Amino acid sequence: MVIIAAVMGILAFAISLYVIVIYQHPEDKNQAWFPKGVVLFGFALALITVLLFPLDVANTASCDLDIPLSSCEYTFPMDILWQIAYILNLVIVFVMVPFALFYYEADSDL
Repeated sequence: MVIIAAVMGILAFAISLYVIVIYQHPEDKNQAWFPKGVVLFGFALALITVLLFPLDVANTASCDLDIPLSSCEYTFPMDILWQIAYILNLVIVFVMVPFALFYYEADSDL
């Protein structure tokens, strides 16, 4: 399950990078790296957050029914992973995206 989680995380970043490269504006090619990085991280974080649901289900199903989840030794700490995902989503939405937007719009050629 660890290998699948790592591969899916790398695949999420690869798909996000592909989308950014294909759909970027021709005038922004090789420019505006910080806003593109924020968008890349935001896309990847959205994909990873969606993929946390099946990971949580598989993580819960990996223990026997007679063992409580708190005493399972080989499972992911899903409570901590969910909290990290929620905090990163909040930071991206309320801090990084507005800052990147204002930074991008402040650049003028006048």
